[in-house]
Amino acid sequence: MEGKEATVLDPDAGLRRAEALLGAGLPIDLDAGACRAHAEECARLVELLGPAHPAAAARLRASRLVAETQLPGADADAGARAAAELLTAARGLDDATRGYALVAWGFAHPAPERTDERVAAASEALELADRLAAADRASTGFVAGACLLLLAGLLEQGDIRSLDVELLDRRAAGDDSGTATVAEWFHCLRSILDGDVATAERRSAALFAAARSAGRDGLALRTTQHCMLQWMQGRVDGVEDDFLAARREYPQQHLWPASLAWLWLLQGRRSASTAMLAALPDPQRLPRDRQWLATTVVLAEIARLTGPRERAVALRELLLPFADHLVPVGVGVAFWGTCARTLGLLEERLGLVDEAREHLELAVAVAERIGAMAWHAEAQIELAEFALRHALHGIPAHALLAEAAATSAARGFAGLALRARPRPAIRVLGGFEIVSVDGAPSEWSSNKARELLKMLVAARGAAVGREVLMDALWPGVAPERLGNRFAVAVNAVRRALDPARALPTQHHLVTEGESVRLHLPHLEIDLERFHGLAEHADGELRSAALRLYRGDAFSADPYADWAVSVRDHARAVRDRLAASG
Repeated sequence: MEGKEATVLDPDAGLRRAEALLGAGLPIDLDAGACRAHAEECARLVELLGPAHPAAAARLRASRLVAETQLPGADADAGARAAAELLTAARGLDDATRGYALVAWGFAHPAPERTDERVAAASEALELADRLAAADRASTGFVAGACLLLLAGLLEQGDIRSLDVELLDRRAAGDDSGTATVAEWFHCLRSILDGDVATAERRSAALFAAARSAGRDGLALRTTQHCMLQWMQGRVDGVEDDFLAARREYPQQHLWPASLAWLWLLQGRRSASTAMLAALPDPQRLPRDRQWLATTVVLAEIARLTGPRERAVALRELLLPFADHLVPVGVGVAFWGTCARTLGLLEERLGLVDEAREHLELAVAVAERIGAMAWHAEAQIELAEFALRHALHGIPAHALLAEAAATSAARGFAGLALRARPRPAIRVLGGFEIVSVDGAPSEWSSNKARELLKMLVAARGAAVGREVLMDALWPGVAPERLGNRFAVAVNAVRRALDPARALPTQHHLVTEGESVRLHLPHLEIDLERFHGLAEHADGELRSAALRLYRGDAFSADPYADWAVSVRDHARAVRDRLAASG
């Protein structure tokens, strides 16, 4: 007992333990349990040192604060106050202690509105480190944390040139103070931005394995980077297990259940998505932590597709100040895309067409500036599709799609390559017009083929039996005598939509057994767009829907049985919208 008491009261032993702990670096990639243990050890050592070693005690408090900011349910306000007190205390101490305090301040202020200040704090800390002896690990243990804050901040600002310079400098320095691992994560991210899937996958897997073998955390980074790589290859459905694992590993983080809700919505699992979303707090109550911007963007991606208008409005207000930001995940070495793209699509859902155009154009510009190839191609596709939906002739939609297709083909972005293919436009409200994938009005060699396409549009994506269609096109003729003629009509429809037959045969018109249907996601049909706008119609959306209604559906076919109910329903929706205005 006396020996233990002597150890507790020995400041020199405490100082040696403090130097060893600080020399191991800041706790920037530990799991929650390790962060908690680190914070407790720092607190014990501060108490042990007492007032005899103020610099070491201040550095320990900084290291403790970095650990505590990463704990589930961390008190952000308390952390910010502690960081401010540390900076004040460090003014009368040495450069190393101020470096620790600056890094702790950066970790305690993760919200996106403090990005510029984090970059400034990290830059100052690294300048201080340059004046310190590299051999004194206890003095330079903050360097890896400063490097992480700087690189993450430069990414969020979209300052990729400075990011590349910093990465080159860190590699040239051959630093072993912990910055090497940080730099390697960012090199992996750089490969993702460049669209180098193979290199990024290899680096990501190796870094995750190294983190696990060293007892450090890396699942969130690996999950995000792996999901981005899967998305680039058109395999989004394969990320569900990653999101589920991250939700189990980080139960206090809202990003992972939000991501699952988004994925399930895309897969058509609406009830599961709605239930998951209901378990999350309101967007205004999300903690302003390192995951805030990414989580809010994912929720906005959901809100642009479904949910009450009020939620979409609230999310737009939250994201507007960060329209020009990139969206980092966690400590910043993973990337979720541009905020501007999500804002633009959300604003389109709200009927704010001018604002949506501005942000979609900004997304193209930001992605191009930073050289994020996949995100640039995606932004071009979104802007082009937006222009086609709203007949905005000032936007070179077909040129944007062609460039996105070329990039996607060159870099192996399978999902984007499919999306970049132009969609034929079909107009049935107030007339019947077709614009093919080539951007030119379709030419018809068969009136029966025109009628067939009209009937399939009227079916609104539902499968229609061959014999039903045959009877409508050739009444009174036995189906067994119509096989060849029906096949000719089907081929004529496909040729009208895709004259060069550049796309797969089933891309627009799908034949399955004894039925035929249109594949609506690959077509731009004004009737479908009208009903989509009307579903959420109020304010600008109501006006947009009414503008789209240029006349009754299938007006040239007033007595066709297949057209009557579709026309009457659309007219009733139009009347309801007009009356509600």
